[in-house]
Amino acid sequence: MTDEEKFRFDLTGFLVRPAILSKDEVDAIVDQLDRIRHNPESLPPEHRAVPGGASSVLIDHPKVIEVLHQIIGPDVRMESTFFVWREKGQEHGGLHGGGPRQADPIFGYRVNNGRIHAGMVRVVFELTDISKDDGATHFIVGSHKSNFPMHSDHMSLEEEKRSPYLMTYECPAGSAIFFTENLCHAGPVWQRETPRIAILNAYAHLATHWHRLRIPPEVLNGLPREKQAYFREPWIADFRTSPATHNTIDRFIEKDNESPINTNHSP
Repeated sequence: MTDEEKFRFDLTGFLVRPAILSKDEVDAIVDQLDRIRHNPESLPPEHRAVPGGASSVLIDHPKVIEVLHQIIGPDVRMESTFFVWREKGQEHGGLHGGGPRQADPIFGYRVNNGRIHAGMVRVVFELTDISKDDGATHFIVGSHKSNFPMHSDHMSLEEEKRSPYLMTYECPAGSAIFFTENLCHAGPVWQRETPRIAILNAYAHLATHWHRLRIPPEVLNGLPREKQAYFREPWIADFRTSPATHNTIDRFIEKDNESPINTNHSP
């Protein structure tokens, strides 16, 4: 991350990295999502949900991981993923998050000794061009550091009632938007005739776990070993061994005979 990127992320709670994906990568992912929605049988089982198939390039994209290593830390795991395909008139939820929840160890945000420590970080991969009037993700800037509850005067998405601190972005298809989950955010009504297509991945520190895994086992097991490593169990060290075993990506990749992740979906 550049000093400018760190400054913007700390000030506003979000950061845009434009066009980190090639056109071919974007086209392949959009084609996969279109098939998942309309003709899943045209895909092999391991590609019928994200992050499988073409979308797997997003899991550990270098331009994403280098940011996460600086705002979460070197030990990162992927918490969850889903995609949106919003037609004109559809929305993805009102403003939520922000305020004193920053004290929570999962969602917390702080800066100490010149280092950013964000709890859970959401990465939005925009797969269509986005302008500021389209209705993509909106944020109440700075709310990730607020010490007071979100005031009702700032929680409306109606045109005449919007907070002066409500902000969005514009970017070309293939861009990545990073935001700390404690930033107050929303998915307003989509305004354009062409759909908004995006994938939203959540990342957190390897020592924490918020989302219950919902990715189908066949999708996870179809991923290359180095991508499965981002879904490994949430622990740092095993002191039953001497020396202690550390839950690193390299260790995970080397243990080819070990089950990649717990795919038990029962309650």
